[in-house]
Amino acid sequence: MRKTRLWAMTGVMVLFALFYFFRTDNGNNNLKEIRTALISKGDLRITIAATGVVTPYIEVEVKSKAGGEIVRFPFEEGDGLKKGEVAVRLDPETEKSRVNQARADLLSAEAGLEKARIMLKDAELKEKRQTSLFDDRVVSRQDLDNAVITAEKAKSDVKIAEAGLIRARETLKEAEDRLKDTEITAPLSGTILKKFAEEGQVIASTTSSVSEGTLLFTMADLGRIYIEALVDETDIGRVSPGQEVTVTVDAYPEKSFKGNVVRIAPKGRVESTITVFEVFIEVEDKDRSMLRPMMTANVEILTDLRKDVLLVPFEAVRAKGDETGIYKYVNKEPVWTPVRSGMGNGILTEIEGDAGAGEEIVISGIENSMPGPGQAKDAKKGFQLFGRGR
Repeated sequence: MRKTRLWAMTGVMVLFALFYFFRTDNGNNNLKEIRTALISKGDLRITIAATGVVTPYIEVEVKSKAGGEIVRFPFEEGDGLKKGEVAVRLDPETEKSRVNQARADLLSAEAGLEKARIMLKDAELKEKRQTSLFDDRVVSRQDLDNAVITAEKAKSDVKIAEAGLIRARETLKEAEDRLKDTEITAPLSGTILKKFAEEGQVIASTTSSVSEGTLLFTMADLGRIYIEALVDETDIGRVSPGQEVTVTVDAYPEKSFKGNVVRIAPKGRVESTITVFEVFIEVEDKDRSMLRPMMTANVEILTDLRKDVLLVPFEAVRAKGDETGIYKYVNKEPVWTPVRSGMGNGILTEIEGDAGAGEEIVISGIENSMPGPGQAKDAKKGFQLFGRGR
């Protein structure tokens, strides 16, 4: 009986030993899961990420007040123009006819004013004569009143004629401007962005100078390129003019462009329930001509730069009670080392303390490498069983 019990106890201990061995082996496998890195020393860039749109410094719409057939428009989108260069020519005959008509109307208005002034002079003479005759009791009061009324009416006719003359002069000026506008010149040196008319197309003229005119093309000065970036209100307090900016676009994924913040909008706006502020960034890179209007841009605004500091991956910094520190990896063992953590950019964190560049530290896996409470309890229990077996 005792022999049977002894064999049973021996079997239990062997099973437990095998079980504990494999658990320990699993613990050793966990050690292999530890990820480490080296403490480095360098510069830490603190940035704010945002998206925006490429926009030219100046963009204008070129319109024509004149009407007629477009007889020459040799430029295409992307072509460059110099300021004052003729871009579009219209058939001038229609506008010449309107100028001649306006000149005739002006002559008519001038003649009408001259006639009104003669009539006024005649009416004033008659009024003066009737007044003298009335004083001599030759004519009646009614005759005098009629003469006075005629003179007042003549004065009013002169004012109407003067207004008509002013209107005729303005009409002629507008007609002459439209005639000049049959040759449309570039208002600035730049590039044609979009054409809205072609040779052979007939466009209508405007009837007054306040009309918008017919849109022919848009152009922009691409010598200066800006990014209109939208920055979240939580970050806008860290943005200020003069800050360095790095710009990338999807068209050139391996190319970055340098720029600077030049202006921040004083008022925000709501985009998808989030308040954002427009930040205007001028691109100063020598290759900025590669950027085209309406490209989507990704920007990183440099808000702070920490030079020559100790850097560790941000996940390496841990809290242990009231302390902040890192685990150095010494002789394949993690060693807790308190440090002071500083600024971080989400990838690297600045530290100060008992650490140096080149030292190996634990990034992750340290929780799995340490024996847990269950493992320690099982080990103690196993030794007790071994003791009782003996």
